[in-house]
Amino acid sequence: MKNISRKAWLGALLMVCVFGFAAGGWVLLHPASFAVQPWRAQESITATRFVFGPYPMEQDMQRLHDQGVTTIISLLNPALPYESVLLKDERKRAGKFGIVVQNFPMGSILGQRFGVDYERNSKAAAEAAMASHGPVYIHCYLGLHRAADVRDYLQKYAPTREFDGDLAHHRNPRQLANERAFALFKHGQYDAAAQMLNSVQPLDYAAHVQHGWIHLRRDENQQARNEFSQAIALGNPKMDAWDGQGFAALRLGELPAAEAAFSNALALDAQDGDARQGLAQVFYRRGDAAKAKPLLEALHKQNPDNSEVGQLLQHVNAMLE
Repeated sequence: MKNISRKAWLGALLMVCVFGFAAGGWVLLHPASFAVQPWRAQESITATRFVFGPYPMEQDMQRLHDQGVTTIISLLNPALPYESVLLKDERKRAGKFGIVVQNFPMGSILGQRFGVDYERNSKAAAEAAMASHGPVYIHCYLGLHRAADVRDYLQKYAPTREFDGDLAHHRNPRQLANERAFALFKHGQYDAAAQMLNSVQPLDYAAHVQHGWIHLRRDENQQARNEFSQAIALGNPKMDAWDGQGFAALRLGELPAAEAAFSNALALDAQDGDARQGLAQVFYRRGDAAKAKPLLEALHKQNPDNSEVGQLLQHVNAMLE
């Protein structure tokens, strides 16, 4: 009887162990499950380029794509079986959105480091983030220790304009979206920049201006003029809105409107090179070479390598001969 009870007890213990092992494996493979959620870090946006957080699930990947993220820096360690599975799943999900996943394995369990490459890969991950284009998402399993290690490195060595500390950046989502969009714009990623601007509503002055310049780069001149007009209508427009409005009007052949816009920009700053060049083009198109020449000569003296100014000056001089 005792043997039967002992066998029953051992069998029950074995079943509990098997169940516990299976449950533990399931939990590890589901980083957003109810059992793990309380320990997952909140996503942290720092300045224009770097976003830190936990392992991205399916819904996170869509959101990251919508925010313009082009690169994911994964700190998962494939030497751990569950992180190896998660890394493979992550690459598949990211691939659907055209997001590149770079892996820099850093071994950590419950915040305890292991492995000889921890520091080396932390530095390599940070440098890869700085070398990438557009916003970058950097994560480990929970978004706590390994991601924080990379963040500390970036805080020391990343340019200030790209890294501005941590959650105490004092910028609202609208401002952050504008900053990210500008970074994407500089790299010629106009679609991603426009998506980033539209991800936060309503648009403010800076967002309308950025949309305007995106439209200009695409030769969508009417849409560009509309965006600059909306920015100007918000009040206290700066040179960037007036310059954009002037170039849009110039492309549409509306010379009086272009002259007025460039004149407004020059009223704010008489040395505004874009406005002076735009105004010179207005005079040139009117056939008033005498007014265009001094503007172009001053611009050419300041920047002899500006081929557009140089060519226009040659045309103006030919008109005056």
